[in-house]
Amino acid sequence: MKRKSFWVATALLVVPVALFFLLRAAKHNYKHLPHLGYHTEPNGKDIKDTIFYQVPEFSVTDQSGKVLNTKMLANNIVIANFFFASCKDVCPAMNNNVSAFYEKAKEWGEVKLISFTVDPDNDSTKVLANYAAKYKADKNIWHFCRTDKENLFKIGQGFLLPVSIEDKTIDHSQQIILMDKSRHIRGIYDGLDLNEMKRLNDELKVLLYEYHEPK
Repeated sequence: MKRKSFWVATALLVVPVALFFLLRAAKHNYKHLPHLGYHTEPNGKDIKDTIFYQVPEFSVTDQSGKVLNTKMLANNIVIANFFFASCKDVCPAMNNNVSAFYEKAKEWGEVKLISFTVDPDNDSTKVLANYAAKYKADKNIWHFCRTDKENLFKIGQGFLLPVSIEDKTIDHSQQIILMDKSRHIRGIYDGLDLNEMKRLNDELKVLLYEYHEPK
């Protein structure tokens, strides 16, 4: 009986301590994703905090013909990718993977999806609307967007995608980008790799936790 009491007492002491360190470790692990791109370190004078790379402001038109710009995305986490409607292999597979996050975005409310066409000459607003309809995409959550080639090139550069300086085009890319509410890039993923999609899913939850972590 005394032996049983000893183990009960030990458990009462050990379990809370173990839970404390487990939760503390989890909080540490889930606190921050890396900030990708160049950044400026504090210098102890005029720069007090690290300045992280920020995606430049942009303005595009979505499948409903409405303007979408960075100011309208200020309170949203963004999952972005680049495609073109006539693509028969990479783009459908990539957007099928993106569609899984569309379902999550409908639940969470603060996540938006943006798919930029790299073929604005052929992907008119009507073409994008028809393309979006294949995924039953809510125009307020998943935006299929177009803009002129010059602006598109700048947006591709801004998202740190491979671009061709010579003819100012975006190389056909299967990358998916995770951008936080401050336009910092927090992750880049291979849109055709299911393990990468799992990583995006996990890291999206980590990023959401950053904004809702108990203080």
